Parts: sequence; structure tokens; C-alpha cells
Amino acid sequence: MTFETDTQAGVVEFLVDGGVTRAEYDAGVAAMEAVIADKGTLSALAVIRNFSGMELGAWWKDVSWGATHMTKVRRAAIVTDSTWIEMMTKAGSMMVSAEVKLFKPDQIEAARAWVREG
Repeated sequence: MTFETDTQAGVVEFLVDGGVTRAEYDAGVAAMEAVIADKGTLSALAVIRNFSGMELGAWWKDVSWGATHMTKVRRAAIVTDSTWIEMMTKAGSMMVSAEVKLFKPDQIEAARAWVREG
């Protein structure tokens, strides 16, 4: 997993192409927390090309971070062509206050624009 931060826009963009390690996840969390500290909230864009899993320590931290920061996320755009990730996103979006929207890989620029609108 790699990521880029646009602090001025309050956006963190993630690229997942394989597995996610605890170190990668921790770096992503630090970036998100820095944006929240600066802006109060953030929007996220996750481009998921291939997801082969997450280290257990990263998975647990993801669950606990999400539970404690749920109200700090304005918008989340998920870019994927994976049916199971789309289904999980739809199910998970019902449990968060953030606006969540799915995009196909050829709509990445639309996803980038959408997360910056909010």
C-alpha cells in the first residue's frame, strides 16, 4: 500500500496493489491523523487494484481506528473492479456517517474530483 496526502484539500489517496503490512497501515494512519489535526476532518480515496490481505495487526488497528475516528471522515471514494470489495463497501457504508461512493478504475479522475467536493 502506498499513499499520497493533499493536506490543503484534506485528502489522503491510497493505492492498494497486494497485501497491506502493519508498517504500511501505520504510515497511512499517521497521514490521516495529520490531516485531521490540520483540517478537523478528511476525505479518502482508495484505489484497490488487487487486495491479497492485511496483516492481523493492521486489520485490528483498522477496526479500532475506524471505530474511534468514524465521524472524522467526510467522504470515501473506493475505486475498484472487484465485486467482493464493492459488496463489502456497500455493506460497510451503512455503518458510517461518511458519504461513500464506488467508482470503476476508468473513473479515477471523477473519484478524485468527488472527494474534493465535500
